[in-house]
Amino acid sequence: MHMMVSKPEQWVKPMAVAGANQYTFHLEATENPGALIKDIRENGMKSCSVAQAEVQWHSQGLLQVGLAIKPGTSVEYLAPWANQIDMALVMTVEPGFGGQKFMEDMMPKVHWLRTQFPSLDIEVDGGVGPDTVHKCAEVGVQWRDLC
Repeated sequence: MHMMVSKPEQWVKPMAVAGANQYTFHLEATENPGALIKDIRENGMKSCSVAQAEVQWHSQGLLQVGLAIKPGTSVEYLAPWANQIDMALVMTVEPGFGGQKFMEDMMPKVHWLRTQFPSLDIEVDGGVGPDTVHKCAEVGVQWRDLC
């Protein structure tokens, strides 16, 4: 779940109860990312059989944590939380509405994350299509099916 909400704390429990297996929130939407990450980890979920690592993670009853940053947020603000999350999401458009143009100038953020945290799942969101997907892959974005 990519939660584009102003108070992500209030949605953790309902999403876990509904069976969410992954909860991504925007760093800018919370005053205490560490407490929110802990809360997400402590809430149960239904299993989902995709990659073996995910199956093992889910069998422990833990919700996966993703942390997103908007284009105007420095990637360094995400760094203190990188070892506590499962996925970093770099927004490649301003959140809010569809049809926006891919922001190629976000690719250095992805490259920096890949260099600093080689095993971190890194994804992008917004404006990605046939003409831009190769730019994402070149800097280390992963693509996977989420259940």
